[in-house]
Order: sequence, then C-alpha cells, then structure tokens
Amino acid sequence: MLSFPVDLELDDNSTFLVTCRDFPELTTFGDDRDEALARASDALEEAVAARIHNGQEIPSPSLGADVVPLPALTAIKACCIKA
Repeated sequence: MLSFPVDLELDDNSTFLVTCRDFPELTTFGDDRDEALARASDALEEAVAARIHNGQEIPSPSLGADVVPLPALTAIKACCIKA
C-alpha cells in the first residue's frame, strides 16, 4: 500500500488543518482528526491524479507519524508513472 505522511495542525477556529510535505499543493481541513484525515485521503488522491495528468513526478513517500493511504487503483497508476 502506498501511503503519504500528512501534518495535522489545530488552527484558531478549532479545526484541523492538513498539509503534506510531499505534495505542497495539498491543503484541506476537518472539524476533528478523523474528518481531517478522511478529507486528506480525498485531497491526496486528487493531487496524485493532477500530477499524473500533467506528467509530473510522483514522489516517494517521506516519513511521518500520520499517514494517508492512496486507494489501490491510484497507487498502481502512481507506481507506473514512476517506473
């Protein structure tokens, strides 16, 4: 399974801001940790799909405590692009 680390930060409005060092274009949020991670999964899939569409590199995952997995089909496509 291909998973990427995300950073969760509690902002001033008591919502969780989510960013990803491997995909600087990924930014999302959630009212709680679980919602933030669920939205991060969707945002990660969109970021990878956009890079595939634009012929951009898909990075190898960096290390991190909170990780978000890519859906299997998107992970397969991402691995094929890297090869």
